[in-house]
Amino acid sequence: MRIGVMLRAIEEKQGIGIYSLNLMDELLPLDPSNHYVLFYKTPTYLGRYAHLPHVEERLVTAPGKFAWDQIRIPWEARKASVDVIFHTKFTVPFATGRKTVMTVHGASWFVRPELYPRLDIAYIRTVMPLYCRKADLILANSELTRSDFIRILGVPPHKIRTVRLGTHPRFHVISDTARLDETRRKYRLPETFIFSVIKRDPRKNFKNLIAAFRLLRQRMPASLVVAGIGCEQYIEEYRLAEDGTLQDMRFLGWVDQSELPALYNLATCMLFPSVYEEFGIPTCEAMACGCPVIVSRTGALPEIAGDAGLLVDPFDPADIANALERVLTDAALRAEMRQKGLARATLFTWRRCAEETRDALHALR
Repeated sequence: MRIGVMLRAIEEKQGIGIYSLNLMDELLPLDPSNHYVLFYKTPTYLGRYAHLPHVEERLVTAPGKFAWDQIRIPWEARKASVDVIFHTKFTVPFATGRKTVMTVHGASWFVRPELYPRLDIAYIRTVMPLYCRKADLILANSELTRSDFIRILGVPPHKIRTVRLGTHPRFHVISDTARLDETRRKYRLPETFIFSVIKRDPRKNFKNLIAAFRLLRQRMPASLVVAGIGCEQYIEEYRLAEDGTLQDMRFLGWVDQSELPALYNLATCMLFPSVYEEFGIPTCEAMACGCPVIVSRTGALPEIAGDAGLLVDPFDPADIANALERVLTDAALRAEMRQKGLARATLFTWRRCAEETRDALHALR
């Protein structure tokens, strides 16, 4: 079977980009029985898989996402004689007779529409049902996403499979103290700190995160370190310097995946109070590094963290602050969460994600 893979999302410095890259790294060596044709939108990763004889890589250019998805890809897929077109991000081409597969990464446009611009909501509510009808198979990143698509968009249960995301092996407990010390110096980190890996996005709930941190600082000394694109804009937006909150905070900006493991290892705990997270890769990464996790009880985070995480109401800063105080002051609780997290993290690997994706694609034969 010849499988064409749409990889315009592979360069994104967010969850879907991380998923696309790690999935390909695991799936392609794992499945030599199929021939893969990879379609890139830019040349950044062109040649990455040149050592694999069953993989072709092609650069496909277009003036925009819609033209790339709906005009160029069907044309290139026909030229490449692929049997299946697989997109790692939400859409499939309409004008093709080939079988199509897409991965969906959540239905928050429908569940929490207030978090998105009105035009985005109108567009998604128009096209997503069409993509769901066109696709021969849909992969969902969590059981929550699967159930949302069945409940809200009427996707037949047999047509959508749950294939949870994973964590790279680089996320593990680090015993190299020199490496940890170097990271602490590089980022000027305090001895103990709360760590949040987010981005500037209302879904990540910085409003209540920072409200909880301000409450916590009234009770005890505490430090907060935030990694993520655009988050430094919160300094002005929430007037963090005016009441002294900023003196106990560090904004790191974008942190490369290679450097995140040391940060998780150094952190006292990881706080991830998203409004409606449909998977939440940072939760898995933190657990794999032995970092206790405090996550929202909404969305898929309880599904991912299981009994390893402390669950909080993302809309209640006092509840978040109470959880933070418990974890920061109770060493026995931290040790218990650490062990449970390490065990839980073994369920979420890119290898398993690739195996389940391979099996799903094979079922289309």
